[in-house]
Amino acid sequence: MRSKLKVSQMGMLVSAAVMLLSGCNLGEDGNKEGNPAGSLSAESEAYLKDPAQYKFDPPVTISTIGFQPGKDTYKPGESDTDNFWRRWLKENMGLEIKNEFVVPQYSDYETRIRLLLAGGDKLPDVLGVTQVLLANDLIDSGKVTPLNDLIEKFVSPNMKALYKKYANSMAGVTRDGKIYGLPNFFAMDEGTVMWIRQDWLDNLNLKAPKTMDEFENVLKQFTEADPDRNGKKDTLGLALSMKNGPVTWMSSADGIAGALSGGKMPNTSNLQEFWTKTDSGKLQWNAIDPDNKKFLAKMRDWMQKGYIDPEIGIKDETKAAEMASGGKAGILFGPNWMAGWPLGDGDAGKFTAYPLPAGANGKAVRGEKAMVHSFVMLNKDFKHPEAFFAYWNKIMAANFGPDDPYYDVRLKDGWADGYDYVKQDGKIIRGNYEQNGVPKEKWPNPGDATKSYSPEWMLFDKPYIPYLGDSFYSKLKADPKANPSNWMEARVATSTSRQLEAGIVRISQNENAVENLFTGAPTKTMKAKNEMLTKIATESYLKMIYGQEPLDYFDSFVEQWKKSGGDEITKEVNAWYDSVKQ
Repeated sequence: MRSKLKVSQMGMLVSAAVMLLSGCNLGEDGNKEGNPAGSLSAESEAYLKDPAQYKFDPPVTISTIGFQPGKDTYKPGESDTDNFWRRWLKENMGLEIKNEFVVPQYSDYETRIRLLLAGGDKLPDVLGVTQVLLANDLIDSGKVTPLNDLIEKFVSPNMKALYKKYANSMAGVTRDGKIYGLPNFFAMDEGTVMWIRQDWLDNLNLKAPKTMDEFENVLKQFTEADPDRNGKKDTLGLALSMKNGPVTWMSSADGIAGALSGGKMPNTSNLQEFWTKTDSGKLQWNAIDPDNKKFLAKMRDWMQKGYIDPEIGIKDETKAAEMASGGKAGILFGPNWMAGWPLGDGDAGKFTAYPLPAGANGKAVRGEKAMVHSFVMLNKDFKHPEAFFAYWNKIMAANFGPDDPYYDVRLKDGWADGYDYVKQDGKIIRGNYEQNGVPKEKWPNPGDATKSYSPEWMLFDKPYIPYLGDSFYSKLKADPKANPSNWMEARVATSTSRQLEAGIVRISQNENAVENLFTGAPTKTMKAKNEMLTKIATESYLKMIYGQEPLDYFDSFVEQWKKSGGDEITKEVNAWYDSVKQ
């Protein structure tokens, strides 16, 4: 469910994808650009008649770029070229995956692609691209195919509906009405919650704060009233990292900034986030919005009173979290998975997840992470795009469940017993094997009760459907034995009880999550001045919080940012926005 704040305040960026997915009438243009799916082959016709069970015969090879496997990626005797996933694809689908290159990390992956482009060499059939900038360079090269006609012919109905619902997700890879990349979505289940030491609350006879005033009082008590009862003044209220700005992946201040600024999410370390609409209808980089003076004033006050760590400007997210897990701070903001790490055992396990506190307007606001982590792009000379879409639809159908017409019952539980799940006494166990009574000899890895073996996949990570697993959190809490009906629910089923509780808290505040509206490639001025402008912003925020500059310095910071390239970036971002909005 999308945020009311996002829909009413920011509007929807709807690109040519809506035209495509409403009427699917852009196929002719795709063919003019060399789209190989101009007419259906006999193989394509046969596949579309039975997409859930079709097997390519003879097998079709799909080339891509792989990553060097890490330690214990595969069971003993298996490798990146011979493993359960590759065997499943060949035996059940007639697909063979060929890695043209194997690289150790993504930066090497990007370098390899750029070398291929620079040398005019042939690209692999399928590419997964995490950077919109690289995706646009590939579009400029003319070596990747527009996907409009292929989407019309081969993508499942559920995925077409998803692309229509989140049309903005394709805006960064759409050029002149042609779509060049399929978005690879996150599960969207990592929104910020407030973690609090429950024993400290109980020791001080306090309740979890619901407003910012109550939150400040808890910070005061956790700092001054000896919440751990050790007779020493050695605790503080909030563990926080501001080294990379207020909005980050853990130890974040987004819940505080959002409440105090009315939803103006100040990501000072990234010029691509957060851009939201002003009353004029134009996009603005939130870090320069004057409403963030309220956030800075409060942080400055808390710093002077000792409620927050004086080293927030130099500690990264992990170091900040260690203050909480080590018993030195009582509140920490971050995702639900933190119940496993860093808030898993001992005193760290005494943290409980609560909703974010509300600001003066009654709203609790968090910053929503980007919905897309990569794009799938196809070589224009790829002879069998239907083979890739057979794979893509099958994975997505497993996420949607049995009602999807492309659903393959063979993937109901996972890829293979003894790898990503274990069947025990008629039940499917997907983790914590010892805790769930699975004999050691049946664990995927007999030396590790928590280890499962996931596929290498083809494109960085397992594809997900945004928010689809949310409904299963409450269902599983009510009935711990509830069986998941799809892979999205199976993902939730691996959660611990504390992660489930935190997930339910996160879901309760989905409506007020703030989404970044700029999803295009970095603009010309962004690329040229990113380092300078983000340094200006992050350092200016810290100077005001630490009291090195007065709060009125905010206006000077904004003026400096604008004159140093910010105004030009704002023009470029809004030119992009005007080109993709409806």
